[in-house]
Amino acid sequence: MARLFDIMGEFPFKPDEKRPMLIRKQDYSTALYPPNNALTSDNTFTIITTDTFMLGIYELGPGGVFAPLDIHPGDESYYILDGPVLQRSGNGQFAFLNTGEGLFMPEGAWHCCHNFSDKKARILYFITPKAWSESIPPAVIPTEEETKFYKGPNNKNLPDMRELIQDISRQGCTDDIGRWPVDAKKARETGAVYAVRDFEKLNNIHGTAHPMMIRFITSNDYGHFGEFILPAGGYGPRCSDPDVHAGDAALYCIDGPVTVNLVDLEESFVVEEEETFFIPAGVKYQLVNFEAKPVKMVFCITDL
Repeated sequence: MARLFDIMGEFPFKPDEKRPMLIRKQDYSTALYPPNNALTSDNTFTIITTDTFMLGIYELGPGGVFAPLDIHPGDESYYILDGPVLQRSGNGQFAFLNTGEGLFMPEGAWHCCHNFSDKKARILYFITPKAWSESIPPAVIPTEEETKFYKGPNNKNLPDMRELIQDISRQGCTDDIGRWPVDAKKARETGAVYAVRDFEKLNNIHGTAHPMMIRFITSNDYGHFGEFILPAGGYGPRCSDPDVHAGDAALYCIDGPVTVNLVDLEESFVVEEEETFFIPAGVKYQLVNFEAKPVKMVFCITDL
């Protein structure tokens, strides 16, 4: 497989060659990150990296951690495929996340992830609009004295995050789409991160004639990330209402299989569990469920 830096922004296609594509698990690009020390690396599977977003999976072995701390020039969101994990932020926040829960990390937030369990942890990540600067890993990494943690030697000289972390306890509504779980611009100024547990996801309905549950983990001016849950069918399959987005999108199958129907192109693709489908901006699609059970996909959309 190629080095992560070599494929950045042009996998599995160059930006001017985007097209609807089924990306199977065996076609994901693999790498260690960071690449220069396997002991403190995670096992990274790059699914998509374009000019608008990056989507991938990383794995941590039992007791593992990736180090040093990481940072991105874009927002990063997590969906925990297999947990639990403990996400550390350089500002003194530690988010404990179980399977199916999410995390919002604004642009510029230093972070790393620990696996304190006896099983492999797997995290689906979505970074937009830009995942990396010129350096992989980052050229400038904070020292321990520049971060906050239990009995940290410099804690008293670092900002008190209690005054900067926004409250996310309020019940969400349709008007929160584009502003969830917090005001993203304020989060980028403070570097505060936000765990999004199952009960904190922003719930809504996609369509009314053929309703599908939509659950946002994050939704802001950079991108949208969450779950589509399509019920089982009855007499015939269950179909979502057709949709089209102003930005690029991808769908990762959690519980499937799910058929993605490209309405105007009259093409369809069966997406199995752990496979991904890329949808360029402006392409109309719908989800079709031929199974006798609900199906679920994680969506990543750069512009609704």
